[in-house]
Amino acid sequence: MSRKQVQVIISISMIVLSILSLWMDFSIFSLAIFVLACVMLVLVREENNVEDTKEEPEKLESEKVEVIEPPQEIQNPDVINFPKDFDEKKFAKGIYLLYCTIQESFMNFEYDVLMKKLGIEMYEQFSKQMKHLEESSRQSVRTNIELQKIQVMSYQQGKDKDTAVVQLSVLEDKYMKKKEEPFRLTSARVRYESCYSLTVIKHHRKKMIRKCSNCGEKLQGNPSQCPICSKMLLESSEDWILKDLQLVCSHSYSAKKES
Repeated sequence: MSRKQVQVIISISMIVLSILSLWMDFSIFSLAIFVLACVMLVLVREENNVEDTKEEPEKLESEKVEVIEPPQEIQNPDVINFPKDFDEKKFAKGIYLLYCTIQESFMNFEYDVLMKKLGIEMYEQFSKQMKHLEESSRQSVRTNIELQKIQVMSYQQGKDKDTAVVQLSVLEDKYMKKKEEPFRLTSARVRYESCYSLTVIKHHRKKMIRKCSNCGEKLQGNPSQCPICSKMLLESSEDWILKDLQLVCSHSYSAKKES
């Protein structure tokens, strides 16, 4: 029970007792108690009204904070500060060709080509998948890659390397088949419209490696691959290489729509 409720009960009780006292035997003392009880009851009610008016703005303010704003449209990437004399169109075309080369090399088990086009972690992932496919005599088909849209999302210049994030949308054929199985005709199957996020890097210079981190072999001539365990040691510094590849979305696209 709150303090206010106790005050109200006491005030009402005093009023009732004073009325009974006045009815039985009128006296100045009983009249004074009656007036005092009435004043107390009025003061308690006014105090409640004042606090209610204070609580109302606080309630409205809390309700205002909880209002969920409608979602805003996705904004285009901020202005990108490219290097001086940077050709964005040439760069975008090169990234598209890089993606095509990687997918075709993955399909044809061309480890040497991928070693020059991928970062170390990406190469290990691709080579592991390729070895698994070879062991099961299967082939991951990636052909007829047609560019739909490409956009540079960010570009960052660093001391040792430059990093760019590119969003790439392509129309492509992709499916699994047995090695001895012939390729399917593209007109007789469904193509896929896929969107990827590519993180690409370009080193300014190669690092010097004296010892293999995998087998401990001492190295001479700064090779890109360990001669003993075949672990990839260096990333190419000649051109852009793929550091990360994320599939954003993909859905089937009927070949009949192209006609």
